[in-house]
Amino acid sequence: MNQTHWIPVAQEQRVDSLGTLSDATKHVWVGLHGYGQLVQFFARHFRSLATEERAFVFPQGPHKFYLNGVHGRVGASWMTKDERLVDIANQRLYLGFVFQWIKQQAPKATIHCVAFSQGVATIMRCIGHPDVQPSSILAWAGSWPPDLDETNRAALEELRFKACFGTRDEYITTEKQQEMRGYYLEKYNFEPSVSVYEGGHSFDVEKLAQEIAILEK
Repeated sequence: MNQTHWIPVAQEQRVDSLGTLSDATKHVWVGLHGYGQLVQFFARHFRSLATEERAFVFPQGPHKFYLNGVHGRVGASWMTKDERLVDIANQRLYLGFVFQWIKQQAPKATIHCVAFSQGVATIMRCIGHPDVQPSSILAWAGSWPPDLDETNRAALEELRFKACFGTRDEYITTEKQQEMRGYYLEKYNFEPSVSVYEGGHSFDVEKLAQEIAILEK
């Protein structure tokens, strides 16, 4: 008879960074990529935004796969529907370690999060759990998860949350946005600040820079 066992293991995960992490760093942004992306390419969107006082840290989703068939380009993701609760628990542990590491490297910095696509649901399911306590979240072109726990919900009330959506996003349509906003207002009594930009399921770097600067104030 087949039996399933879950055992704790120690692993190393890739985390890239932009800018300097030190006592002089004032703001650190944890950047969570979308489905099928790798951190070295995702980080390119933020190169012009790193300064002497602002750094970015990019943890890579732990699931890697070939984007097409069994060879060629590789992508990463944060989870799938298979054993999703285990994946969520592991995300919380992983990001908790990332936040701890940032605090060691830049002890005086305020930690924020900017998440894209699948990364949005990832950080929203993790906030409030041990060490995952960003000052603000910039949720870019991502769905809000329908299954926040009480810890997540309480954490949302304590941080600044801004969502941005593209006018031509094929995944997060205007109807989808309205549906999410209505659901969150009814279930969680939470009505986030939302703005739009001209474009699809991608970053508008000028808009991104503006929103980051606002959340740092």
